[in-house]
Amino acid sequence: MADPAGWRGADRKRSLLLGTAAALVLAVVATTLLMWDRFTCGGPNNGVREIADECVGVTEGDYVFHDDFTRVQELIREENERVAALGDDLPVVRVALLGTFTFDPVSPMDPGRMLRSLEGAYTAQKRANDTHDFGDRTPRIQLVVANMGSRQHQWEPVVDDLVDMARDEERPLVAVTGMGVSIASARDIARTLDAQGIPMVSTALTADGLAHGPGGIDDAGDEENPTLPGVLRVAPSNTEYIKALRGHLDGLDERARAIIVYDRTEPDLFVASLKQAYTEHLDPYIDGRPVQEYEGTTVGDDPVRGLFAEVTMNVCVSGADTVLFAGRAPDLDEFMESLAASTCDRPMRIMFVATGLSVLNEEGRMAFLADNDLTLVYASGIDTRWNLVPQGSADAPEGYRAFREAYIEHFPSTEHDPEGLRNGYALVNHDAVAVAAQAIRMTNELGDADGPPTAHEVRARMMLLNTAHEVRAGGGTLGYSPEGAGEATGRFVPIVEMPLEPGDAPAPDPHVIGDE
Repeated sequence: MADPAGWRGADRKRSLLLGTAAALVLAVVATTLLMWDRFTCGGPNNGVREIADECVGVTEGDYVFHDDFTRVQELIREENERVAALGDDLPVVRVALLGTFTFDPVSPMDPGRMLRSLEGAYTAQKRANDTHDFGDRTPRIQLVVANMGSRQHQWEPVVDDLVDMARDEERPLVAVTGMGVSIASARDIARTLDAQGIPMVSTALTADGLAHGPGGIDDAGDEENPTLPGVLRVAPSNTEYIKALRGHLDGLDERARAIIVYDRTEPDLFVASLKQAYTEHLDPYIDGRPVQEYEGTTVGDDPVRGLFAEVTMNVCVSGADTVLFAGRAPDLDEFMESLAASTCDRPMRIMFVATGLSVLNEEGRMAFLADNDLTLVYASGIDTRWNLVPQGSADAPEGYRAFREAYIEHFPSTEHDPEGLRNGYALVNHDAVAVAAQAIRMTNELGDADGPPTAHEVRARMMLLNTAHEVRAGGGTLGYSPEGAGEATGRFVPIVEMPLEPGDAPAPDPHVIGDE
């Protein structure tokens, strides 16, 4: 007969083994559930996780947010790895491109503009690491891509990640570029980053008030006119766009009769400050004509048919021949359709501001304008007619040709692709990284400082980007100073009038910020 004690001992061993195995299974399940948001977005430890069915977070290029971005994100990853592998003990810092890199039907951005944003930022990263175009070639720069979701709703955890990266002593994050569109969340993002001393160089934040006050980069304005310390611009503000339009109106042979058409939907900081700039700078042309309000679409929504029926009737009866449009681009298209179908029996001019000129790609839109006696006058962030002027011409920025040549070198397919430059996002994102790079390289004057510069030290150089340290960027030779309120002096603000004839030269005597 077998030993009962031996039997019971074996049973205890089996029980222990089964218990241990069950505990391991539970641990694996628990860990999987805990990190499931990471596994659904390419695996753990890549900086990206799923929130509200979107992959958001910060990547050095190894996670691709959209199929269209595969090539450019691979180039960014390769450059970041090349910098890391040099092994020469020279300091390395990181710069973030923060934006909307996933999309839904009502996203404020689209894959086309964000593809060009990535390409422009990468072009500046390569120029900074391979040439002396933006100062010394050290510290070397790695570029990270930070996605805050299709509507910027997931900005908080992404910005928290950026703040954590700024505390990294070996490869600190020292600047944030991009920053999305001029809606309320942009203000919250800027306030959070500023509280951590991280400087920001915005690309598409044109709303007035989304930059620091006249006292310098630490100036938050006052209760009546709050601003955002820590923010510089590379694109013009709405006020500068409108100053450029004022110069155009002042040069017309016949005095314009203007009326404002305004989207009262809140909260849209871009539209609100655009209306304010029209009122402040173009009031003599408005001459008491009442503002025409409409309830526009949320950023990214499709416009409602018939939205402008009453507005266009009032515009026609007012006697105006110039519309100052303060709304979003999709609503502008619907407004022009309504105006073309109206009873107005005179030529009409519609004025607007935009980072780029995507409409130039639409042959049907050009024919529509011509057939309906409409003229669309843009104050823009880019004028592709700059390609036609000789080097050294005062009608184009000094650094535009070098930007264009570098961009086409890295993305040769864009040489014959009008959208590559026309939407303006390659240029402004290139310029934002260029500004950050030049401020980073100015920290070399610290001498024998131990390790890479910090975000605070880079921020301290931002107001010295003038005189001997101006940035020769694609949109102008940019300078920043305390009294500039975040605006880039030397920035060109071209006027483009459509329909545009092939071979037209840029308008002479362009508005240049700071030249008044």
